[in-house]
Formats: sequence, structure tokens, C-alpha cells
Amino acid sequence: MSAAALHNAIRKDEKLEAEYLATAARYKRDELSEFSALLAKLVLLLETEPRDVLGPLYMELELGNTNTGQFFTPHEVSELMARVTYGDELKTMDKPFITVCEPACGAGGMVLAFVNVMLSHGHNPAQRLWVQAQDIDRTAALMCYLQMALWHIPGVVIVGNTLAMEAREVWYTPAHYLGFWHHRLEREWGRAESYSDDSHESPGIQEESQTVPVNPQNRDMTRPLILSIPKGQSSFDF
Repeated sequence: MSAAALHNAIRKDEKLEAEYLATAARYKRDELSEFSALLAKLVLLLETEPRDVLGPLYMELELGNTNTGQFFTPHEVSELMARVTYGDELKTMDKPFITVCEPACGAGGMVLAFVNVMLSHGHNPAQRLWVQAQDIDRTAALMCYLQMALWHIPGVVIVGNTLAMEAREVWYTPAHYLGFWHHRLEREWGRAESYSDDSHESPGIQEESQTVPVNPQNRDMTRPLILSIPKGQSSFDF
């Protein structure tokens, strides 16, 4: 419900609004007030620094799916990986922005850790970072979306199987819309020399999908939703 509220505050999606209302209808008014209070607490907990708050809570409550090997990396480990892998490169970042691809994002811990490292080097992630995050678990993906949205990180969160190039839902963050990132990416990728796409055409961003589930009959499922990432991107491609 929190993810839907944040998305629709910037760009309203009728199907998402209907799901929000149907979910709210199952609870009493005082319970809904508790949900609002929980969201306020999340905002306060995230205010000090970009770090995964929901992931550790999810694991402590034993909500993880062991059948899919679901385990959220602790913040300290994620930040260590970000600093060791890209810390030096971020000291002298000589491009307008960088892109990060997280194919198994969980609650977004690695993305938030990377943002923390960017901030330590004086870079504004809202202007110099765009993220594509994806997870097969909808709850995990929406936790990632919520935390990315609250930290004003431009990007898209995809619900679907990365290995199968599946996209069941597509959620663009408020920062993506407000920063006109659709046009920035089109302009940047249009200048790229080559792409992973065999046709070597500019990949484009299917922003019109918004949060509506992607119909496999209307899309070539042999290709990812965003067809390619420019050369030299920084990523957590494990």
C-alpha cells in the first residue's frame, strides 16, 4: 500500500489504485492508521543514511523464502562490496551519470549501499544515478521500490524472473518521473556505439508500461524490458 501511494502521488495508475482500495477494504480504520504510523517510522529510520531497513526486519520475522534461497545481504557487507568494487572510480566520476543494474535486488540493500558510497564522494544520486532493480518476489521488489522512492533514487523496479527475462510488473520511481530520466536515458543511449541488442538500435525505455503487468503476448520475452545498458556501467551483476 505504501509503494502504491508513493507511485500514484506522482503518476496515477488506475489498476494500482484499485488494488490499493481493495487491500484497504480488508482492514479497520484503526489498523489503517497503524499502517500510516509504520510508514512514518520507516521515513525516520531512513532519514539518517541510505541503508536497508526493511530487509533485516523481513529476515528477523522469518518471512524469507528458503526455497528460492532468499537472503538479504547485511548493510555493512553491501557497503564494503560497493567501496571495494567502485569506490575509487566514484572519486573521479567523469560522466554525467552512471547506471546500476541489480538483477536480484531483494529489499534494495546493495542499491542503497551504493548510494551511500556516492554520497560519501559528494555525488547527488538523484542527478547522477539511474537504477534498474529486479526481483522475482513481489514483496521484496516493492520493499526495494519503497526505499528507493523515499531516498529519491531514479530508476525502475521490475517484478519478474531476471534469468527468464520476465517482467510481470514495472514500477518507475518518483525521482525517475520528476527528473525526466526517460529523456535523459534516450539521449545518452542514443549516442552509445553499440548495444547488446543484435540490431544495434537504441533500446529505448518502455515507460508507458508504468506499473501495469506486462503481457507476454504483446512483448518479445526473449529480450529484457530495458534492452541494454551502455558500456562501462557500474553494476552489482552477480
